[in-house]
This record gives sequence, C-alpha cells and structure tokens, in this order.
Amino acid sequence: MSTVSGKAPFDEPWDRLADFLGRETFPDSAGLRIVETARPVGGASWETFLVNVEFEVAQRKESHRVAVKRAPATGPLAPYLVSKDVAIFSNLAESDVPVPELLAWTEDPSIFVRPFTVTGFIEGDSHDITKVERWSVWQEDREALGREMIDVLAAVQRVGWKGTSLEAALGPRGAADERVAQVVDRYLDPLLEEARAQRVGVPLWREMGAWLKQNAPRDAESDLVIVHGDFRFGNFLWQGTSIAAVLDWERAMLGPPMQELGFLCMPLSRRKEPEMMAKAIRFDALAKHYEGATGRSVDVAQVQFYSVLWQFIEGVNGTRGAMAPAARGHIGTGGMIQPNLVARQTLQLMDDFEAGRPLR
Repeated sequence: MSTVSGKAPFDEPWDRLADFLGRETFPDSAGLRIVETARPVGGASWETFLVNVEFEVAQRKESHRVAVKRAPATGPLAPYLVSKDVAIFSNLAESDVPVPELLAWTEDPSIFVRPFTVTGFIEGDSHDITKVERWSVWQEDREALGREMIDVLAAVQRVGWKGTSLEAALGPRGAADERVAQVVDRYLDPLLEEARAQRVGVPLWREMGAWLKQNAPRDAESDLVIVHGDFRFGNFLWQGTSIAAVLDWERAMLGPPMQELGFLCMPLSRRKEPEMMAKAIRFDALAKHYEGATGRSVDVAQVQFYSVLWQFIEGVNGTRGAMAPAARGHIGTGGMIQPNLVARQTLQLMDDFEAGRPLR
C-alpha cells in the first residue's frame, strides 16, 4: 500500500484523537501518544489515517498501529453513517470474510472533525485497478488472484444477514427490483438537481435510469445476499495471492448473487483487458470457479443487467464530477470525455442485454 507519512504532519486534532484512543481503543493504557501518521495514496471516498501510537501498560512500553477511517465530508457517499461500517465489521468478524478488526468508533464530530472508525492494521499490498498490471504477482499469476477474489466473494454471499443489524444497515426493505429503483434514485437524483441548477440537460442518464427500473430482476428479498459494491483491486489487501482484508464497504447493499458478478464484468472493471473480468480472470474460468465455490449457476442475463447498473452508477458519478464548480472550464479528458465513454459502453451493454447476446 502506498502511503505518505510523517510525525503527525496533517492539520488535524491529534490530541483529541489520542485521548479517544487511550480511552476507547486501549483502555488499559497510560500516557498514550501519537508518534507517527500516514495516509494511503489513492483513496477518494473516505479519509484514512494509519496511526502509530505508544503507551505504557503495567509499566511496560507498547506500540501499535491502527487505521482511522473518517466519513467523507462531500461527494456521492456523503452524508455517510459510520454505523454501517460498524454493522458490517461486527457481523463479518465471525465469518470467513477477511475484514479488519473493529476496535472502536464514534459519531461524535467533536473528536476528529467527523465520525470515524478505528480498526486493526493489517499488513498487505493494495494495488489500484488502473495500475495493477505493474504488480509482479499480477504479471505472474493473475488467474490465481481472480480465483481468490471469487472465493472471497463466495464467503461474502454465505454470510447470513437476516435478523442481524445488517438488515437495517444495508438499505430499506424490498425485493431486488425495489432496491434497484432505490439505488438508481440515490445516484441519479443529485445529478438531476445539479443539472437543473446549471440549466443543462442530462436526458441520457435519466433514460438509462428508467430502463434499469423497468428491466430489474425481481428476486425476492429472502433470496438476496450481501453485495460489497466496489469489489475490485484497490479495495483488497493482498498477502501473495491471498486476500488478507476486504476494505471500503461504503457501497455495500443487499442484492441478487449475480449483482457482484456484474460489477466484476462491467467494462470499467476490465479496462484495457476486455477479455479479463476484474482484470484477472476470463469469464468461462470465473463462471466455473464461482459455480464450484457457491453451488449456484451463473445467470448470464442477470450478470449483464447488473453490469449496466454499475456502469450507470460510475457514469452518473463521473458526470456529476465534470459538472462540479472546480471542473468548469477544465473539461478535457478528466471531465466529460470519461463520462461519455462510460455512457457509450453502457448503451452497448443495454443493447446486448436486450438482444440476448453473450458478454463481450
């Protein structure tokens, strides 16, 4: 994992955070102080701080490293409830899904500006999906990485959520089609509001949202599983070809089993490797391994539908970013070109779904 570091170099209330850590995370400690901090490079949705602390316990000096993850101030995920992460980490701690250990949390903004969680630090490599091809392990055995991703995905889908705190944390009640409608509105409504304020039209995204609602699978709520929502390189900590931890659960929800496969297979998860789902494994190998790991058959039509949904979400977010005040007058490749590319890819996915053509 790439980081920038120093002796608490950021303009943050470190003293208040140290008091909290001494009180809630290491309650038997004395004289806890923060000696070093680092920020992982590349994250955007949350603010993550890797914090080294020192203290005494029974006249013995100890040092520990923890991860402090703070809710976003702005962006498509704000406002975000830290209680969602708490429910996920608390319930998944007893499962086969590798997640960090939840040590403490608070929604009190007076301590560290905004609500945050504290989790245990896990050693591992994390590589952004846009740069993963530089990683030697990916170069040598990327299919093994893909199989590991499917094994962990199977573990996520085995987690029982009914009757737990996950039931409320992962969205309003409803069957699969109702939840698709909620997700479409969650991302599309802010774009429509921004477009009205700027007096511009975004008819394509509006029509795509209507198409998604009309064509959504109708799986019953009782058949849904936990969906991570951002299951890709950059959100895994790797130790060799094993995933040591799955991070960044802020887009987690409930959905049909094929929903996460749709994420792995959308064009934005393949990038310049169109034949490699999630930039790691060919579709036939993915389907065979998934079916063996879960006992479920792969429904290609559902995978295609959910590829449309995920591309839609990414395209809407990209268009909102291009319309932001900081982007005005600086459209270029970082502005409307990327959302337009995503839109073209999404239209092709919709056409293939309606025509019954296989994934390509």
